[in-house]
Amino acid sequence: MSWRTFRNGLQKVHLWIGLTLSIPFILIGVSGSAIIVMQSLPDMSAPFSFSSGDHHPLTRIIETANKSAPNGERAVLVRVPQAGWQAAHVQMGPPPGVVVAGGGNNQIIGTTFVDPASLEVLGSAERRRNGEFMRFLTSMHLALMFPSYYGGQTVGWMGVAMCLFGISGLILWWPKRGRLRSALLVRRDARGFRLNHDLHSVIGFWSLPVFMILSISGVYLVFPSTFGDTVKDFLPHESTLVHREVDASTVASLSNPTVLTADDAAKLALAVVPDARLHSVQLPPGEDGTFMVTLMPTYAGEGAPQISAFVGPGPEVSAVVDPRQDPLGTRVLDWMKSLHFGLGMGIVWKVLAFFSGFLPLLFAITGLRMWQLRRAQRRSVPEGLAAPAE
Repeated sequence: MSWRTFRNGLQKVHLWIGLTLSIPFILIGVSGSAIIVMQSLPDMSAPFSFSSGDHHPLTRIIETANKSAPNGERAVLVRVPQAGWQAAHVQMGPPPGVVVAGGGNNQIIGTTFVDPASLEVLGSAERRRNGEFMRFLTSMHLALMFPSYYGGQTVGWMGVAMCLFGISGLILWWPKRGRLRSALLVRRDARGFRLNHDLHSVIGFWSLPVFMILSISGVYLVFPSTFGDTVKDFLPHESTLVHREVDASTVASLSNPTVLTADDAAKLALAVVPDARLHSVQLPPGEDGTFMVTLMPTYAGEGAPQISAFVGPGPEVSAVVDPRQDPLGTRVLDWMKSLHFGLGMGIVWKVLAFFSGFLPLLFAITGLRMWQLRRAQRRSVPEGLAAPAE
């Protein structure tokens, strides 16, 4: 079989199967983009902190939130600002000994926003469950509104099909010698078939890395066991629990090593975890409990695989879960979970992930339009004459 014959056959398969599956592809993509927006709304609607000056200790921020809380609610977790304009997010739970329906003592029932420099309470927000619209989007993205198991299997195989379309699209895009530059840009004078062809192929090429990452990660999220077993065959894949010793000088710097505060727990965690920044501190349910300190790699953005350090009840770090120390296979799988939801690599990646959800719609429109224009061109050619070259 010649290359020309193979390419023509692949082009027909790419066209007709692409048009056949275009509707589910579009629904999965657009709903995924909408979910990224909906998940970003709580952070976008949080009040900003405009005060200047040094930040107060976490202990003071927690005290401020507790004093402003109604009905004896108490802080269960404090998330420190990651940018100068952000407020501290103090997540509140019910008073000690009170169990709210559906959760235990550390159930989060709302968030209080505290200015870390002035200690002004900027507002609060109740924790809300997903509304009808979010549930609709999730059901559409995960199962195409079908029953959960069958819908999930269908979406998983649609992800496999998207991966195959990305590969076949790259093969069809591959330019002949001397035509690489023209294959990377849309011609200014392109009209009709040529315009749709250039949009389809050029945008497809430049968006291919993002498209493939989201498609492959989507397959992993639907088929985690099968995908994980496949990764194990090629890359090391296991979780690692690390024990870290705290140096004596750090312990000596604590005001009271026997009774830790949130600031003490954060200091101990940062002392044993290099190249990391503080993200949040979860408070223990009792005075002699264990803090869970969450850290982020310095290079990563919000939503990246997190580092967890378990501190206390004394001046010790009992365990550290650091994804950076995991084998390559585990790190790849962890990052897939974050990247699929537009997280972990800052606002640029989130924007790219958002727009990638509209790629199936773009490809369907330009692919269908190319087919229509080519068909109209062939009909306009008198019988017995060859159709003009593309």
